[in-house]
Amino acid sequence: MAALRARLVNPIVWRVPGHAARKLFSFSLAEHGSMLDLASAAHLAPDPERRALYLRHMLDEQRHARMFAMRSADLRLRDGRQSLGFPVADNEDLFERLGELRFLAFVHRGEKRGRQQFEAYRDWFQGRGDRKSASLFTAIIRDETRHEQYTYDLLVELAGSLGRARAEIRAASLWEKWRIWRRLGRVIAEQAYFLAMSVIYLISGPFFRLAVRPRAAGWINHGAAPGAAHMPPPSREWSAA
Repeated sequence: MAALRARLVNPIVWRVPGHAARKLFSFSLAEHGSMLDLASAAHLAPDPERRALYLRHMLDEQRHARMFAMRSADLRLRDGRQSLGFPVADNEDLFERLGELRFLAFVHRGEKRGRQQFEAYRDWFQGRGDRKSASLFTAIIRDETRHEQYTYDLLVELAGSLGRARAEIRAASLWEKWRIWRRLGRVIAEQAYFLAMSVIYLISGPFFRLAVRPRAAGWINHGAAPGAAHMPPPSREWSAA
């Protein structure tokens, strides 16, 4: 499914001026986020062998983030635009939040989906003679394939059975859909709030200006102390006392 979607959107993603660089930068951001989560896994995992696996994976993600960012910068500079720099993602602490089994299932799904998408992108660039971009995806696909395999093998080992490992993958899929739904809901809520406040401002703006209209010249507050209306305005300077 991921590969099919990638092939369907290829003509739009890579042909719209300037969009290819932004797309590659988004990949860099995603890889950097994965790097942070794997750094947490390498720190928190109870077994030294698994910590070593997560650490190696983390270093791969770091390298991928740099590769995507550099290719994005190449494309932007070629078009006379400034590089987007290097992305800084947020650490979601997924290892601690999900537990090791669910974390492995989540990462396995992500690596599999990424490999399928990147294969479609590699084929696209190969078909159009862009060897540099095709080579970028080819190199990363090799790592994604290895990540996909080791996370599955380790998941089955820790789960104790193939059935439970598959159940964890299904649960990770449902959790990921729920996370996407919450993020979408948050974005919609923010946009709705902005729209509502804009409407309120446009409606109430004229009434607010009437309410704060300056008083007419010569108006005297009869409730003030005698002579207050004729007092000079206070000085703006601080007292020296």
